Amino acid sequence: MRVTLKDIATKVGVDPSAVSLALSDRTAGKLSAQRVRQIREVAAQIGYRPNLSATHLARGKTMCIGVVLSYLDCYPFNYYFNLISQACDKAGYHAVPLAVGRRSLFEEFTLNPGRVHVDGMIVLDYLPAEDGANLAGRLGGYPLVGRMTDPTLKRPNFPCVLADYYEGICELLRHTIGRGWRKFMFIVEDDPTRPHQRNGGRLLAAHEERAIRDTSRAMGVAIDYENQLIRTPERGAKARYEAMMAYLADHRLEKGVCLVQDGADGISGTYAALVRMGYVIGQDLAVAALGATPPWEHVDPLPTFTCERFQEISRLMVELALDGVEQKNKFSRQAQFTYAATLHDFGAVPDIRGLVK
Repeated sequence: MRVTLKDIATKVGVDPSAVSLALSDRTAGKLSAQRVRQIREVAAQIGYRPNLSATHLARGKTMCIGVVLSYLDCYPFNYYFNLISQACDKAGYHAVPLAVGRRSLFEEFTLNPGRVHVDGMIVLDYLPAEDGANLAGRLGGYPLVGRMTDPTLKRPNFPCVLADYYEGICELLRHTIGRGWRKFMFIVEDDPTRPHQRNGGRLLAAHEERAIRDTSRAMGVAIDYENQLIRTPERGAKARYEAMMAYLADHRLEKGVCLVQDGADGISGTYAALVRMGYVIGQDLAVAALGATPPWEHVDPLPTFTCERFQEISRLMVELALDGVEQKNKFSRQAQFTYAATLHDFGAVPDIRGLVK
Protein backbone atom coordinates (compact mmCIF):
# COMPACT_ATOMS: atom_id res chain seq x y z
CA MET A 1 0.00 0.00 0.00
CA ARG A 2 1.32 3.42 -0.97
CA VAL A 3 2.62 5.57 1.90
CA THR A 4 0.98 9.02 2.00
CA LEU A 5 1.80 12.35 3.62
CA LYS A 6 -0.97 11.66 6.12
CA ASP A 7 0.75 8.42 7.21
CA ILE A 8 3.97 10.31 7.91
CA ALA A 9 2.09 13.08 9.71
CA THR A 10 0.36 10.53 11.98
CA LYS A 11 3.70 8.90 12.85
CA VAL A 12 5.39 12.21 13.68
CA GLY A 13 2.36 13.89 15.23
CA VAL A 14 2.16 16.90 12.93
CA ASP A 15 -0.17 18.25 10.28
CA PRO A 16 0.20 16.85 6.70
CA SER A 17 0.99 20.37 5.49
CA ALA A 18 4.11 20.36 7.70
CA VAL A 19 5.17 17.07 6.14
CA SER A 20 4.69 18.57 2.69
CA LEU A 21 6.91 21.50 3.63
CA ALA A 22 9.60 19.28 5.16
CA LEU A 23 9.82 17.13 2.03
CA SER A 24 10.12 20.14 -0.27
CA ASP A 25 12.58 22.99 -0.59
CA ARG A 26 10.17 25.50 0.99
CA THR A 27 11.04 25.05 4.67
CA ALA A 28 13.04 28.26 5.26
CA GLY A 29 11.71 30.00 8.39
CA LYS A 30 8.66 27.72 8.63
CA LEU A 31 9.95 24.55 10.34
CA SER A 32 12.91 23.94 12.61
CA ALA A 33 15.85 21.98 11.28
CA GLN A 34 15.21 19.32 13.93
CA ARG A 35 11.58 18.88 12.85
CA VAL A 36 12.54 18.70 9.17
CA ARG A 37 15.15 16.04 9.92
CA GLN A 38 12.65 14.04 12.01
CA ILE A 39 10.00 14.08 9.28
CA ARG A 40 12.45 13.06 6.59
CA GLU A 41 13.84 10.21 8.70
CA VAL A 42 10.34 8.83 9.32
CA ALA A 43 9.49 9.16 5.63
CA ALA A 44 12.58 7.13 4.73
CA GLN A 45 11.84 4.50 7.39
CA ILE A 46 8.30 3.76 6.24
CA GLY A 47 9.19 3.82 2.53
CA TYR A 48 7.62 7.05 1.33
CA ARG A 49 8.00 7.75 -2.39
CA PRO A 50 6.99 11.14 -3.74
CA ASN A 51 4.50 11.37 -6.59
CA LEU A 52 6.77 12.77 -9.28
CA SER A 53 3.89 13.78 -11.53
CA ALA A 54 2.36 15.87 -8.76
CA THR A 55 5.77 17.32 -7.86
CA HIS A 56 6.46 18.33 -11.44
CA LEU A 57 2.97 19.76 -11.82
CA ALA A 58 3.49 21.90 -8.73
CA ARG A 59 6.81 23.13 -10.09
CA GLY A 60 5.35 23.76 -13.54
CA LYS A 61 8.00 21.51 -15.13
CA THR A 62 8.16 18.07 -16.71
CA MET A 63 11.86 17.68 -15.87
CA CYS A 64 12.32 16.40 -19.43
CA ILE A 65 14.53 17.69 -22.26
CA GLY A 66 13.48 16.70 -25.76
CA VAL A 67 16.26 15.65 -28.14
CA VAL A 68 15.25 16.15 -31.78
CA LEU A 69 17.24 13.81 -34.03
CA SER A 70 16.85 12.19 -37.41
CA TYR A 71 17.07 8.54 -36.38
CA LEU A 72 17.72 6.97 -32.99
CA ASP A 73 19.52 3.99 -34.58
CA CYS A 74 21.88 6.14 -36.68
CA TYR A 75 25.41 7.10 -35.62
CA PRO A 76 26.39 9.60 -34.24
CA PHE A 77 22.88 10.57 -33.10
CA ASN A 78 22.42 7.46 -30.94
CA TYR A 79 25.83 8.06 -29.34
CA TYR A 80 24.99 11.71 -28.75
CA PHE A 81 21.65 10.77 -27.20
CA ASN A 82 23.38 8.43 -24.75
CA LEU A 83 25.80 11.18 -23.66
CA ILE A 84 23.03 13.78 -23.42
CA SER A 85 20.93 11.37 -21.33
CA GLN A 86 23.80 10.96 -18.87
CA ALA A 87 24.33 14.72 -18.60
CA CYS A 88 20.60 15.34 -18.09
CA ASP A 89 20.39 12.62 -15.46
CA LYS A 90 23.17 14.26 -13.44
CA ALA A 91 21.12 17.47 -13.41
CA GLY A 92 17.90 15.71 -12.36
CA TYR A 93 16.31 15.75 -15.82
CA HIS A 94 15.38 13.06 -18.32
CA ALA A 95 16.29 13.11 -22.01
CA VAL A 96 13.40 12.19 -24.31
CA PRO A 97 14.20 11.14 -27.90
CA LEU A 98 12.10 12.91 -30.50
CA ALA A 99 13.12 10.97 -33.60
CA VAL A 100 11.60 12.62 -36.65
CA GLY A 101 13.10 10.48 -39.42
CA ARG A 102 11.93 12.03 -42.69
CA ARG A 103 11.95 15.80 -43.19
CA SER A 104 8.17 15.75 -43.60
CA LEU A 105 7.90 14.52 -40.02
CA PHE A 106 10.24 17.28 -38.87
CA GLU A 107 8.07 19.87 -40.54
CA GLU A 108 4.94 18.36 -38.94
CA PHE A 109 6.68 18.28 -35.58
CA THR A 110 7.71 21.95 -35.66
CA LEU A 111 4.19 22.96 -36.63
CA ASN A 112 2.62 20.87 -33.83
CA PRO A 113 5.04 21.07 -30.90
CA GLY A 114 2.20 20.69 -28.38
CA ARG A 115 2.12 16.94 -28.94
CA VAL A 116 5.18 16.54 -26.71
CA HIS A 117 5.63 17.70 -23.14
CA VAL A 118 9.17 18.81 -22.40
CA ASP A 119 10.81 21.81 -20.76
CA GLY A 120 13.37 22.47 -23.49
CA MET A 121 14.78 21.00 -26.69
CA ILE A 122 18.12 20.09 -28.21
CA VAL A 123 18.15 19.81 -32.02
CA LEU A 124 21.06 17.55 -32.95
CA ASP A 125 21.24 18.21 -36.68
CA TYR A 126 20.07 21.78 -37.11
CA LEU A 127 20.12 23.09 -40.68
CA PRO A 128 19.14 26.79 -40.87
CA ALA A 129 18.76 26.66 -44.64
CA GLU A 130 16.08 23.98 -44.24
CA ASP A 131 14.40 24.79 -40.97
CA GLY A 132 14.34 28.58 -41.07
CA ALA A 133 15.72 31.11 -38.64
CA ASN A 134 12.38 31.27 -36.81
CA LEU A 135 12.52 27.66 -35.59
CA ALA A 136 12.45 28.75 -31.95
CA GLY A 137 9.20 30.59 -32.55
CA ARG A 138 7.68 27.66 -34.41
CA LEU A 139 8.44 25.40 -31.45
CA GLY A 140 6.20 27.44 -29.20
CA GLY A 141 8.83 29.25 -27.18
CA TYR A 142 10.63 26.21 -25.80
CA PRO A 143 14.20 26.96 -24.68
CA LEU A 144 16.15 25.62 -27.64
CA VAL A 145 19.75 24.59 -28.37
CA GLY A 146 21.07 23.52 -31.77
CA ARG A 147 24.07 21.55 -33.01
CA MET A 148 25.50 22.53 -36.41
CA THR A 149 28.31 20.99 -38.46
CA ASP A 150 28.49 23.53 -41.28
CA PRO A 151 30.18 26.88 -40.48
CA THR A 152 28.98 28.37 -43.78
CA LEU A 153 25.32 28.39 -42.72
CA LYS A 154 23.51 31.29 -41.11
CA ARG A 155 23.63 31.42 -37.31
CA PRO A 156 20.29 30.71 -35.62
CA ASN A 157 18.55 33.04 -33.19
CA PHE A 158 19.11 30.71 -30.23
CA PRO A 159 22.20 29.20 -28.53
CA CYS A 160 24.12 26.88 -30.82
CA VAL A 161 27.14 24.57 -30.72
CA LEU A 162 29.13 24.29 -33.93
CA ALA A 163 31.05 21.06 -34.52
CA ASP A 164 33.19 22.59 -37.26
CA TYR A 165 33.97 19.87 -39.76
CA TYR A 166 35.29 22.23 -42.42
CA GLU A 167 38.75 22.60 -40.89
CA GLY A 168 38.74 18.94 -39.82
CA ILE A 169 38.16 17.80 -43.41
CA CYS A 170 40.83 20.18 -44.68
CA GLU A 171 43.27 18.74 -42.16
CA LEU A 172 42.39 15.17 -43.15
CA LEU A 173 42.99 15.90 -46.84
CA ARG A 174 46.24 17.77 -46.15
CA HIS A 175 47.41 14.85 -44.04
CA THR A 176 46.49 12.29 -46.72
CA ILE A 177 47.96 14.22 -49.65
CA GLY A 178 51.07 14.99 -47.60
CA ARG A 179 51.65 11.25 -47.23
CA GLY A 180 51.70 10.71 -50.96
CA TRP A 181 48.08 9.79 -51.70
CA ARG A 182 47.03 11.99 -54.62
CA LYS A 183 44.22 9.93 -56.20
CA PHE A 184 40.83 9.89 -54.52
CA MET A 185 37.49 8.14 -54.69
CA PHE A 186 34.57 9.21 -52.49
CA ILE A 187 32.10 6.72 -51.02
CA VAL A 188 28.88 8.67 -50.45
CA GLU A 189 25.30 7.97 -49.47
CA ASP A 190 22.89 8.72 -52.31
CA ASP A 191 19.57 9.16 -50.53
CA PRO A 192 17.37 12.04 -51.75
CA THR A 193 15.38 12.05 -48.48
CA ARG A 194 18.43 13.38 -46.60
CA PRO A 195 18.20 17.16 -46.06
CA HIS A 196 21.36 18.30 -47.86
CA GLN A 197 20.65 16.02 -50.83
CA ARG A 198 17.18 17.38 -51.56
CA ASN A 199 18.38 20.70 -52.97
CA GLY A 200 20.47 20.57 -56.11
CA GLY A 201 21.13 16.84 -55.72
CA ARG A 202 24.29 17.42 -53.66
CA LEU A 203 25.77 14.26 -52.18
CA LEU A 204 28.06 16.16 -49.82
CA ALA A 205 27.17 19.08 -47.57
CA ALA A 206 28.29 22.57 -48.63
CA HIS A 207 31.14 22.73 -46.12
CA GLU A 208 32.41 19.29 -47.23
CA GLU A 209 32.44 20.38 -50.87
CA ARG A 210 34.20 23.61 -49.96
CA ALA A 211 36.83 21.84 -47.85
CA ILE A 212 37.65 19.46 -50.72
CA ARG A 213 37.79 22.28 -53.24
CA ASP A 214 39.93 24.60 -51.08
CA THR A 215 42.38 21.93 -49.96
CA SER A 216 42.87 20.36 -53.39
CA ARG A 217 43.59 23.79 -54.86
CA ALA A 218 46.03 24.67 -52.07
CA MET A 219 47.85 21.31 -52.32
CA GLY A 220 47.97 21.30 -56.14
CA VAL A 221 45.96 18.08 -56.49
CA ALA A 222 43.11 17.68 -58.95
CA ILE A 223 40.08 16.28 -57.08
CA ASP A 224 36.92 16.14 -59.16
CA TYR A 225 34.80 14.39 -56.56
CA GLU A 226 31.58 14.60 -58.62
CA ASN A 227 33.16 12.17 -61.11
CA GLN A 228 34.99 10.12 -58.49
CA LEU A 229 32.03 8.70 -56.60
CA ILE A 230 30.95 5.30 -55.35
CA ARG A 231 27.31 5.63 -54.32
CA THR A 232 25.62 3.69 -51.52
CA PRO A 233 21.85 3.81 -50.82
CA GLU A 234 22.34 3.88 -47.04
CA ARG A 235 25.13 4.16 -44.46
CA GLY A 236 24.81 0.72 -42.90
CA ALA A 237 27.48 -1.97 -43.31
CA LYS A 238 25.26 -4.18 -45.50
CA ALA A 239 24.43 -1.32 -47.90
CA ARG A 240 28.09 -0.24 -48.06
CA TYR A 241 29.21 -3.81 -48.75
CA GLU A 242 26.68 -4.44 -51.53
CA ALA A 243 27.39 -1.10 -53.22
CA MET A 244 31.16 -1.66 -53.08
CA MET A 245 30.84 -5.19 -54.47
CA ALA A 246 28.64 -3.93 -57.32
CA TYR A 247 31.14 -1.18 -58.14
CA LEU A 248 34.20 -3.44 -57.94
CA ALA A 249 32.55 -6.00 -60.21
CA ASP A 250 32.82 -3.46 -63.05
CA HIS A 251 35.79 -1.31 -61.99
CA ARG A 252 39.34 -1.96 -60.86
CA LEU A 253 40.68 0.51 -58.31
CA GLU A 254 44.16 1.76 -59.09
CA LYS A 255 46.94 1.16 -56.63
CA GLY A 256 47.60 4.33 -54.66
CA VAL A 257 43.95 5.43 -54.44
CA CYS A 258 42.61 6.82 -51.17
CA LEU A 259 38.97 6.00 -50.50
CA VAL A 260 37.23 8.74 -48.51
CA GLN A 261 33.89 7.72 -47.01
CA ASP A 262 31.26 10.30 -46.02
CA GLY A 263 31.24 9.05 -42.43
CA ALA A 264 32.75 5.96 -40.82
CA ASP A 265 29.40 4.30 -40.14
CA GLY A 266 29.21 1.14 -42.25
CA ILE A 267 33.00 1.10 -42.73
CA SER A 268 33.12 -2.63 -41.92
CA GLY A 269 31.03 -3.30 -45.04
CA THR A 270 33.46 -1.26 -47.16
CA TYR A 271 36.44 -3.15 -45.71
CA ALA A 272 34.76 -6.53 -46.24
CA ALA A 273 34.19 -5.81 -49.94
CA LEU A 274 37.75 -4.57 -50.46
CA VAL A 275 39.28 -7.58 -48.72
CA ARG A 276 37.07 -10.00 -50.62
CA MET A 277 38.24 -8.46 -53.89
CA GLY A 278 41.88 -8.90 -52.90
CA TYR A 279 42.88 -5.38 -51.84
CA VAL A 280 45.24 -4.80 -48.93
CA ILE A 281 44.08 -1.79 -46.93
CA GLY A 282 46.95 0.43 -45.90
CA GLN A 283 49.10 -0.92 -48.72
CA ASP A 284 47.21 -1.04 -52.03
CA LEU A 285 44.62 1.48 -50.89
CA ALA A 286 44.20 4.04 -48.14
CA VAL A 287 40.90 4.57 -46.31
CA ALA A 288 39.75 7.76 -44.60
CA ALA A 289 36.39 8.93 -43.31
CA LEU A 290 34.66 12.27 -42.78
CA GLY A 291 33.50 11.28 -39.30
CA ALA A 292 34.37 9.08 -36.33
CA THR A 293 34.28 5.30 -36.43
CA PRO A 294 31.32 3.97 -34.40
CA PRO A 295 32.42 1.77 -31.47
CA TRP A 296 30.68 -1.28 -32.94
CA GLU A 297 32.57 -1.09 -36.26
CA HIS A 298 35.54 -3.41 -35.75
CA VAL A 299 38.07 -3.01 -38.57
CA ASP A 300 41.85 -3.16 -38.78
CA PRO A 301 43.57 -0.90 -39.52
CA LEU A 302 41.12 1.77 -38.43
CA PRO A 303 40.51 4.46 -41.05
CA THR A 304 42.00 7.89 -40.58
CA PHE A 305 39.05 10.10 -39.67
CA THR A 306 37.87 13.45 -38.38
CA CYS A 307 36.02 13.43 -35.07
CA GLU A 308 33.96 15.96 -33.17
CA ARG A 309 34.29 16.29 -29.39
CA PHE A 310 31.20 14.33 -28.45
CA GLN A 311 31.44 14.50 -24.66
CA GLU A 312 32.33 18.20 -24.47
CA ILE A 313 29.61 19.14 -26.94
CA SER A 314 26.99 17.00 -25.18
CA ARG A 315 27.73 18.54 -21.78
CA LEU A 316 27.61 22.06 -23.22
CA MET A 317 24.31 21.50 -25.08
CA VAL A 318 22.67 20.22 -21.90
CA GLU A 319 24.07 23.16 -19.92
CA LEU A 320 22.72 25.61 -22.51
CA ALA A 321 19.31 23.91 -22.53
CA LEU A 322 18.99 23.90 -18.74
CA ASP A 323 20.15 27.52 -18.61
CA GLY A 324 17.15 28.40 -20.75
CA VAL A 325 14.75 26.17 -18.79
CA GLU A 326 15.81 27.54 -15.41
CA GLN A 327 16.16 31.10 -16.79
CA LYS A 328 19.61 31.64 -15.34
CA ASN A 329 20.52 33.86 -18.33
CA LYS A 330 24.12 32.75 -18.07
CA PHE A 331 24.34 32.57 -21.86
CA SER A 332 23.11 35.08 -24.40
CA ARG A 333 20.38 34.16 -26.85
CA GLN A 334 22.80 34.27 -29.80
CA ALA A 335 25.62 32.42 -28.02
CA GLN A 336 27.63 30.18 -30.32
CA PHE A 337 30.43 27.86 -29.28
CA THR A 338 32.78 26.31 -31.84
CA TYR A 339 34.61 23.01 -31.49
CA ALA A 340 36.85 22.09 -34.41
CA ALA A 341 36.73 18.45 -35.50
CA THR A 342 40.10 16.81 -34.91
CA LEU A 343 42.16 14.33 -36.93
CA HIS A 344 42.71 10.76 -35.74
CA ASP A 345 45.24 8.66 -37.64
CA PHE A 346 45.21 4.87 -37.11
CA GLY A 347 47.29 3.42 -39.94
CA ALA A 348 44.93 3.11 -42.88
CA VAL A 349 46.71 6.06 -44.55
CA PRO A 350 50.43 5.14 -44.41
CA ASP A 351 53.22 7.31 -45.78
CA ILE A 352 53.84 6.16 -49.37
CA ARG A 353 55.89 9.08 -50.64
CA GLY A 354 58.39 7.74 -53.11
CA LEU A 355 56.70 4.34 -53.33
CA VAL A 356 53.75 5.13 -55.61
CA LYS A 357 54.11 7.09 -58.81
